[in-house]
Amino acid sequence: MNNKGFIQIVIILVLLLIILSLLGVSLSSLFSNPILAENFGFVKTWGLWLWNNYLSGPVGQIWSVVGKLIWAPFVDVMEGIMRNVSPFDYLKPAQPAQQ
Repeated sequence: MNNKGFIQIVIILVLLLIILSLLGVSLSSLFSNPILAENFGFVKTWGLWLWNNYLSGPVGQIWSVVGKLIWAPFVDVMEGIMRNVSPFDYLKPAQPAQQ
């Protein structure tokens, strides 16, 4: 059951390769192209500079808030579901005491 997502990814990759082949794209020539490698290197260098100088601080702050307000409760609920505990048990009306 856990392999379902993996199988879907493999099928998508195979279909992507078939589509690229039908379009006449050669992956070996694409990745050996020095201009393409230089362009990707430029984008990587620029992206790292942008991340290190401007984005890492604000994204870190946002992630700390998201982690506390959304991610931690989400993980708690998922762990409860794995233990067969309904996350909605607190919504059920209290059972009257039987005498």
